[in-house]
Order: sequence, then C-alpha cells, then structure tokens
Amino acid sequence: MRNPELPNPHRLRWVHLEQMQQAAQRILDYTAGMDFADFAVDGRTQDAVRYNLHQLGLVAASLHKSEREELAELDWRSILDLPDIVSRLHFGIQDEILWDLIQRTLPYWLVLLEEALESPR
Repeated sequence: MRNPELPNPHRLRWVHLEQMQQAAQRILDYTAGMDFADFAVDGRTQDAVRYNLHQLGLVAASLHKSEREELAELDWRSILDLPDIVSRLHFGIQDEILWDLIQRTLPYWLVLLEEALESPR
C-alpha cells in the first residue's frame, strides 16, 4: 500500500508535464510578434526565455526515466541539456541558438506536452 503522506506519483507526473508546458508557453508568449532583430536587442525577453528554458530542463530531470520513455517523441536529451546549454551560452551566437529553438523546436515540444496532458495515462 502506498504511503498516503507521499505524493501520488501519477499526479506528480502530470504536475511536472504541466510545469514544462507552462514554461514552453511562456516563452512563446514572451516572443510572440517579435522577429529576430527585436529579440536580439531585448535583454529582458532573452532573460525570461533563458529562465524558462532552464526551468523546463530542471523539471524534465525530475521525471523518472520510465515516464520520459512513455513520451519518446520528445527529444529528452536536448530538454535535459537545457540548463547547461542556457548557462553556457555566451554573448553573440546565443541569440541565434535561442531564436532557432524558440521558432522551430519549442512549438513542437509544446504540442507533444499538451497531447500528453490531454491523454489519459
């Protein structure tokens, strides 16, 4: 029997996926209507994007490996590397890397996360 004082692991999985979804959605909301030139000169938005990418990676790391395997469509290696990547990006090329991630990769991850949250386990 499960200890009632411990969080329900199935509920915890849902919470983590929801936190990842929210971080991805915030990034897309912060950058909506921007082009690369706008993003490249907007330090606040860049900081907000970096923070949420970092959070997305940290929350993903808290999911058990078996839970990540259930969502094999997500590029977990890239997601788990986000905190390191974001902290190591230096001025200059990081704008292009972040922008590419925001424009190409993040919308796809967001769709997969939303589908996982909508489907019963």
